[in-house]
Amino acid sequence: MILFSHNIVKCRDNKYPASISKIWHDILRNELKYSGLILTDDLSMGAIKKYIIDESESVLAVKAGNDIMITGDYDKHLNEVIKAVQSGEIEENLIYKACRRIIAWKLKYLLNF
Repeated sequence: MILFSHNIVKCRDNKYPASISKIWHDILRNELKYSGLILTDDLSMGAIKKYIIDESESVLAVKAGNDIMITGDYDKHLNEVIKAVQSGEIEENLIYKACRRIIAWKLKYLLNF
């Protein structure tokens, strides 16, 4: 697993913190060929509020490529993602890919001990 922090790394993306940056997720998946789980840092701690304009943290996190979102406000973020999938803002395929990676991780690490 890799957890992206909410740090801004301006040499690649000066708009979004790494945790919600599609650029950084694409580097990890495509350039570095990482196929494991990607997690956000806590979306509820307020560290990324000033970078969010029109979208929610959770919607940006899913669209960036995170498989798991850490949050202290589970209901809020879950409902935002569900609404974004229902409206077509988030492609269902992103959710399916994340679910497959999570299940593969669980099968590998939780059932083979």
